[in-house]
Amino acid sequence: MKIAFVGPIAPFRSGVAKHSTALASALVAQGADVRAFSFSRQYPQMLFPGEAQIDEGLTPPSDFPTEACIDTIWPPSWRHTLALIVDFAPDAAIIACWTFFTAPALAHIARGLRQAGIKVVAMVHNPNDHEGAAWKQALLTRQIRAADAAIVHSGPVAQAVAALAPELPVRSFPMPAFDSHPPSTTILPRRAALELLFFGLIRPYKGLDVLLDALPHIAGDWHLTIAGEMWGTSTSLVQRIAASPHAHRVELDLGYVSDQHAADLFARADVLVAPYRSATGSAVIALAQHYNRAAIASDIAVMREAVEDGSTGWLFPDGDAAALAAILSQPELGAQATAMRPAIAAVGAARSWHGLAKLALALSQP
Repeated sequence: MKIAFVGPIAPFRSGVAKHSTALASALVAQGADVRAFSFSRQYPQMLFPGEAQIDEGLTPPSDFPTEACIDTIWPPSWRHTLALIVDFAPDAAIIACWTFFTAPALAHIARGLRQAGIKVVAMVHNPNDHEGAAWKQALLTRQIRAADAAIVHSGPVAQAVAALAPELPVRSFPMPAFDSHPPSTTILPRRAALELLFFGLIRPYKGLDVLLDALPHIAGDWHLTIAGEMWGTSTSLVQRIAASPHAHRVELDLGYVSDQHAADLFARADVLVAPYRSATGSAVIALAQHYNRAAIASDIAVMREAVEDGSTGWLFPDGDAAALAAILSQPELGAQATAMRPAIAAVGAARSWHGLAKLALALSQP
């Protein structure tokens, strides 16, 4: 089967780019003839609050060809990309869907492919833009409705897609761990009996403020690492940590975290803390499970699917800093987290890229 994969591909360094690259490679491993159509420009730098969109340490995948042809703010490139895909003559196209900004370009391509008789499967990461306005939602909805079928990673996202496009067939498959992440090579020194990690792109909906509110109420010997790139300025976060009486227990590791450094951080951590206020899925939970680390997460629908309370981690009421502090204050929490590792490994083994690729190929059938 010939598959056109449309979305960001390495060396773009977002979670969606890692996902797209891993899924495209898994499709190749399933015997598909894959060609990827990625971005020449994903976001104008003035609109991108991170440090850089490209990881200079990454190379494009070698198991399938990639065309860097989509410029989100140059519509002629959309038409050019559409022509390239039609010329490739795939049986189906799998198109990533995650943000309003890329949605106009990807919706244009999807509609054109369907008009050419090519089936379109949307890989929906986010059906609703985080902290988004109505006009942003309209753009994402337009892209979703331009597909013939959709794949999601959780029940709540499946429900959201069904509400936006009631006639669209939707299938759900749990988020696989990025098995390309390397093992730890550097033993980072432990600073306390309990090592906590907050990891990933730092945005308001991820609830870091809930964790910071919990810190004064945590009993015992602990240390927290906050590692990730800020979505915007870090000034207020740095000031809040500096003013805290627990500043000596908090390490700020702000900036882009390489895969190798991430491996070392997870190797040191006893637990990942994920106090999200909302989520459509969490690659960070999948990454923690890849490294056999338990997670403490908000009791919201997506996290309930990713973390089994008492088996692979703990859940606490959304936004409840006192409840989070109570979990973090449990005696021998680190030992309990270690005891969960066999169950965490079993969960990770069941959520494979092989299984996701198999589903994608089934939905791509004419």
